[in-house]
Amino acid sequence: MRIGVLLTLLLVLLTGVPQADAASKGESPQGMTERVHFVNVGPYMINFFADGKPIYGRLALTLEAKDLAARSALTQSSQRVDSIILPLAMELYAKGRPKPENIRDFKIKSLQALSRQFPNQVLAVYVKTLM
Repeated sequence: MRIGVLLTLLLVLLTGVPQADAASKGESPQGMTERVHFVNVGPYMINFFADGKPIYGRLALTLEAKDLAARSALTQSSQRVDSIILPLAMELYAKGRPKPENIRDFKIKSLQALSRQFPNQVLAVYVKTLM
């Protein structure tokens, strides 16, 4: 039994321990680590009356930032981001449950408004939760 363990240990020492490849470490083949920068905003709780009917909704978004500096700027300016998104979210729910074309328009308007306030920092707007 001891001889088997010693032989196995000797075999490992002679052949070496296999190294993990670059893909398992999260690195690209060029040796750089790829990172995607997302900022979660919301959830926004929508609760108002339109034409005498109560409107309830919940909306959570994810913003894709250009880089780490853009992500930091968006995170630090979360109140400004909220002041841009919330009126657009209320407009989205103004006619009741949002339809796919309304959601698409909301995403375009949100991206345009955020791009005016944060030029070249927001790449995309994704709807995370819509109720």
